[in-house]
Order: sequence, then structure tokens, then C-alpha cells
Amino acid sequence: MPLHMVTRGAKSGTCNICGVDGPLTEDHTPPKGCVRPTAMELQHVTHRIDAGKAIKTKAQDGVKYRTLCARCNNTLLGGRYDPVLIDFTSRVSSLLASDLMLPTTMTVPTKPALLMRAIWGHLAAVGVDRYLKGPRTEEWRDFFLDATLPVPAGINFYYWVYPYRRQALIRDAGALDISNGGKGMYWLMKFYPMAFAVWMPQNAWALNFRDLAIYHTSNLDDVVDVMVDLEPVPHELTLEAPTTTQAIMFGRDSVVANSRAPRGRILQI
Repeated sequence: MPLHMVTRGAKSGTCNICGVDGPLTEDHTPPKGCVRPTAMELQHVTHRIDAGKAIKTKAQDGVKYRTLCARCNNTLLGGRYDPVLIDFTSRVSSLLASDLMLPTTMTVPTKPALLMRAIWGHLAAVGVDRYLKGPRTEEWRDFFLDATLPVPAGINFYYWVYPYRRQALIRDAGALDISNGGKGMYWLMKFYPMAFAVWMPQNAWALNFRDLAIYHTSNLDDVVDVMVDLEPVPHELTLEAPTTTQAIMFGRDSVVANSRAPRGRILQI
């Protein structure tokens, strides 16, 4: 059954991050400093398989969710965490655009504790009225609100280069690897030039990507050189499309977004 993607809830409600009731604000996901807001068409990730049944939701100014309170959205996410995400992706973008013959693996300076909270915060904004996140709801809330807390136990923050235009915002997906019995839940955000996956394995199933969670710092503002693999480039549909050994299931808030075609006829000159 085709799914209509809802991004704007009530003007007042429960914040997806802290759970406090009150006025809600719109969060650009990904943030405006990472991508230029433009007209987009949104659809559920599974509609790629059966495009004839797809319902496309139009977004005039990029992907925005009205799901966060002002403190979580503006003070913490936009004011404290987003500058780190913007700087990190900008540096990677410069590497991908370079005309130099670069090594396949480069180091990029960043603040991992703040970067992980930016990634998680924007994914938490996905979906209307989605404060509850299972048995670890309060643990995730506290992780975002208190930047001195460690990453919740058993969680990975995978990342890889993503040199593609299409964006993906996927929440509450699950994967099963029939070759090794691996099981995992995950959230996924993709936009040029990076992809990020908050990976929650159920039986220590690890993926073959770099992990931000391994970088431990004593101070939140400590800058760490993290490894970024420029090659090989993973497939565009990594963790979106099943493979010969991997089955994937998606929740309702699993969105892919493409730039909309311009209105009217294109003049031939």
C-alpha cells in the first residue's frame, strides 16, 4: 500500500528528542549548512521497487520536520552540534572535489562527541510524534542533552563517503544477514558527500565501515583526526536495498528525496 510521507505535525506537541510538550519548530534534515535547500520530492524508500504506486510528497524548501522544541532544535542541534557536522562534511566535500591524486584514506579533523549528536539529533527529528524509541528512549534523550555522556553501550556510528545527489532519511529499519545470522536495527542519513548510520546490533553484528564511536575524548571540544575512506565507494543503495545475503525491513518513516524537476517547458536554444 502506498505511503504518504508526513513531515509537518501540529504546531504544538511533544518534542521528538526531549519529550517536553510545547511549541514545535521545523528542523532542516540535513541542516541547511550541509545542503542547499531546494524543491524536493519525497517518497517512501520501498517505492523505488514499485515506482508506479509511489506517492510523492512535495517539499518546497528542502526536507523539514516540525517535530522539535526550540531548545533541542536551535540551542543544542543548530547552535552547538550542527557547526561540527557542517565543517566535517565540507572538508570531505573538498577532498572529493580535489584534482590532486589523494591517498585512498585521508584524515579529517572533527569533534566526534558533537558530530555524533548532530547525526542522531537530525535522525530523531524524522517522523511526526516520534518521541518514543523503545526501551532506550530516556538513554538516547540524555545522550543528546548531556554532551558529556558516553555513546550508549553497543551502539555504532558508521560513516562512509556518499558521492550521490539523492538524499535518504531512514528511521527504524532492520537488517538480517542470512549468511551469519546477524541482526540489527538502524537509523540512516545520506546526503552528499557522506552517509551516516546509527547501528544498533542485536548480536554483536558489525559492519565494515569506519565508526565514530571508537573515538574517545576527555574534552568535548578536543579535535580528533578521524579516518575517511575515499575508496572504494560503497553502492548508492547501501542499507537501502536487499542483497543476496541481507534482508531489510523499513518502518513508516523511511524517506528518500530527490530534487524536483523545474516547472514548465525547458526552452531549446
